[in-house]
Amino acid sequence: MFQVPRRDKRLDVLIPSSFAKDTPHLRDRTLRIGMLARFLAAARVDTLILYHVDPAKPDDSNARFLKLLMEYLNTAPYLRKRLYRIRRELRYAGVLPPLNIPTHPESRSMDVEHYREGLVLESDKGSLIEAGLGKPIRVRKRLKKGARIILKVSPSRGRLKASAVSRRKSEIYPGFRVGVAGEKLSEIVKVYDLRIATSRKGRDILTLLDELRKRIDEAKKICIAFGSAREGLYEIAERQGFSLEESFDYVLNTFPGQG
Repeated sequence: MFQVPRRDKRLDVLIPSSFAKDTPHLRDRTLRIGMLARFLAAARVDTLILYHVDPAKPDDSNARFLKLLMEYLNTAPYLRKRLYRIRRELRYAGVLPPLNIPTHPESRSMDVEHYREGLVLESDKGSLIEAGLGKPIRVRKRLKKGARIILKVSPSRGRLKASAVSRRKSEIYPGFRVGVAGEKLSEIVKVYDLRIATSRKGRDILTLLDELRKRIDEAKKICIAFGSAREGLYEIAERQGFSLEESFDYVLNTFPGQG
């Protein structure tokens, strides 16, 4: 089984908390969010950060909806019924595409070493883990009840051997986390050593490839920010009262010549 490695540096994506709000039907809105989640997982993003276009008037309702769907998708399918009750926001969860990440195996394969997400059901001298293997599996390590963990599962003399692996230290990509930030965009990005903004008014990315490769190689924490369907990052920066060029290292047109 092919295991996708995690990046050796942090990569976060920032989008407006209003994403997909302009899509009227819940089914289409759900699918649109699911397609974004699949893209983020394919790019091995570490954290999706939802920022408010107008921090003085935060779009908390849509932010909660986005966070719910993104976290639902990042949960292994065999754990979702345990962790999520029936609710209106998840009515069309069936249209969501799978993330196809290493911790969401498609089968209960017993023949090869692999990773899978698990949920701690009991914790005493060891821990009882639900990991989609037909029945819960026990590990020696004592873990916090209710914790979601990563299990490394391998066949051993006709039986399964399982051990808990730290999400932060795991060698494979475990999916992305979701956060909501209430500060101005210029404040949010201060913690990164490479800050990239995207805009059709930005510099042509094709003319900066060599320079970007060098900067990416040197960076440890990278962020890429996107604007909304109604307002680009220049407009959002003006609304929030900061200079896009001063707050970001690059403002790039990643789709030059777009119609």
